[in-house]
Amino acid sequence: MIGIGMQGSGVLDASVRLPGAECVAACDLYDDRHMLANQIISGATGKTVATTRRYRDLLDNKEIDCVVVAVPDHWHKQIIVDACNAGKDVYCEKPMTHQVEEGFEIIEAARKNNRIVQVGSQRRSSITFAKAKELIEQGTIGEVNSVEAVLGRNSPCGSWVYVPPVDLSPENLDWETWLGDAPRRPFDPLRFARWRAFKDYGEGLSGDLFVHALTGIHYVMGVHAPPQRAQSAGGLFYWKDGREFPDVMSTLYDYPNLCVAVLMTQCTRREGVTRFLGTRGIIEIRDGGQMTVTRQDGQDDAPCYYDTSYPKKSRDAYEKSWHEKNDPKPGAAKPIEGETYIFPANYSELVDHLWDFFESVKTRQPSVEDAVFGNNTSIACHMANYSHFHNSAAVWDASRRRITA
Repeated sequence: MIGIGMQGSGVLDASVRLPGAECVAACDLYDDRHMLANQIISGATGKTVATTRRYRDLLDNKEIDCVVVAVPDHWHKQIIVDACNAGKDVYCEKPMTHQVEEGFEIIEAARKNNRIVQVGSQRRSSITFAKAKELIEQGTIGEVNSVEAVLGRNSPCGSWVYVPPVDLSPENLDWETWLGDAPRRPFDPLRFARWRAFKDYGEGLSGDLFVHALTGIHYVMGVHAPPQRAQSAGGLFYWKDGREFPDVMSTLYDYPNLCVAVLMTQCTRREGVTRFLGTRGIIEIRDGGQMTVTRQDGQDDAPCYYDTSYPKKSRDAYEKSWHEKNDPKPGAAKPIEGETYIFPANYSELVDHLWDFFESVKTRQPSVEDAVFGNNTSIACHMANYSHFHNSAAVWDASRRRITA
């Protein structure tokens, strides 16, 4: 395990409880998290493991098959590439990259070394999103050309106002290594704890939250490339605490035959919902695992209001004829069908996603969310930020592998 912070501690706990997977070493640049790692591992297995500040110690260990990586985004590429080159398979938290060009380096490292790389955005393994994909492919809601995803938070914690450990210091944290290739800065506990809010280390709302929505949408809709175009709106309206990213951002994405709207805020609590809008209905997935299918027949349910342009005699005749043809016959009406699906009790997308990774490691079958998939989603996140900070549309130039205005 490389990284035992907020997300890493939960991923580690889920991993060591899976049958057939054993954690044998843990790495973090903050020494107190070495103790945390062993508290987690011991609580699940009764064992303790070796710990280190140097992730390369894990890569040099020939007995280790794979690494699970949960570190700030600006370290993702280097650790993934180094792990692939050392012959290790890699599970890395989302988003896969911090900069656009990094994704292609990761893809090449995985290909060259024949390594499994899986990105940790769990909706790719969600049974609910899998069911939505199945229903859409069956034509349940007709042709889908529009998807929308919304989410809102309204708390300091939900807005990354994390409280650094009280004893954090340059003595128990390797600050210089933590900075990596980011600009040199004096030791700053707030940057360490709230790195998602700063451009040097994270991607803000898009890298923290957009990526989940886009992962589910790309999976369900069979998207195999970055969006063609993105246009963001929003701003930093409330959390003016030195952060460098907006606290409200909405982005419209253009894909071939598909428009996607992602709307996120850290200023108002709003339930997370993804809606697939089809010509014959709506599939709505709510955070927590409930999915509803609302069917539509796409037909007029009343005489067309265009008849207000008819003279009265023509309008009356048209409406009379319409009702005779379309009103339900007595005793023949039926309710319009719909369905509701929910997660089984105690179901976990994270557990399923980690299970999928370890199964790929053991069987050498392709990852469910490989580096190519992760790169397409990451590029979409980068495009949202590019549009916001350049105050223009972001266009994906596939031939040059870059975002342009």
